[in-house]
Amino acid sequence: MPRSKGFVTTRWSLVEAATGSDPVASREALDKIVRLYQIPCEEWLRSKGFGAEQAEEICQSFMCDVVLQRELLSGAGQSGVPLRARVKRALGNHATDCARRSGARDRHETRAAQEATQSGPATRNGTATRSNGTVDAERSFDKGWARAQLAEAIARLRASSLESRHTVAWRAFELRVLIPAMHGRMAPAYEVIAREIGVVDAARAAVLVQEMRMRALRSLDQVISETASDPAEVKAELEWITECLEEGVR
Repeated sequence: MPRSKGFVTTRWSLVEAATGSDPVASREALDKIVRLYQIPCEEWLRSKGFGAEQAEEICQSFMCDVVLQRELLSGAGQSGVPLRARVKRALGNHATDCARRSGARDRHETRAAQEATQSGPATRNGTATRSNGTVDAERSFDKGWARAQLAEAIARLRASSLESRHTVAWRAFELRVLIPAMHGRMAPAYEVIAREIGVVDAARAAVLVQEMRMRALRSLDQVISETASDPAEVKAELEWITECLEEGVR
């Protein structure tokens, strides 16, 4: 996939800003990172056996105690580990600590927390290949992370499109791709879309949708590049997102 024009200036920008000396920029970057990772972290904790409320509490304390106070992001660019794998590993350690401190209200949650840091045969991008149940639990974080990255990319695309000359193209993309995907509907024919958005014919509507698809990919590329340290890692993470999202619809 072609690299976005903003790659050079946006690559690793969130992590760099979050660990920089400017307190305002650091807080803004950390807020964005927390927003990207909160949902996958909570989903992962629930998949490990924690209840919804406890998962939310552990996630909040993780963001405050580990991501912020212990500066989890410091040195992330030199670790050679994808940021999501670094976050997931740290979250597992934090979940175990929380369960131990609370006295582990029941044995099931204790076991769930301990499983978070058990080692197993490594696979690519930091996901372990263990029993099917454990793999499914591990993948819940990756799928949640993928959806969060995609949601951020789509939100940026929508904002930029509605502020520019791409309003009609955005509406075509929304009708053909987003609404059917969100609601499980059949995509409308391009003839229907053409009438809805007021363009000359179905061919023009198809061109607008394809153009917006490419802009969506560039937007996703940019979002990933903000938390990845080099182009090779961005490419790997993009492939990983695609795989996770494809699994989600099977």
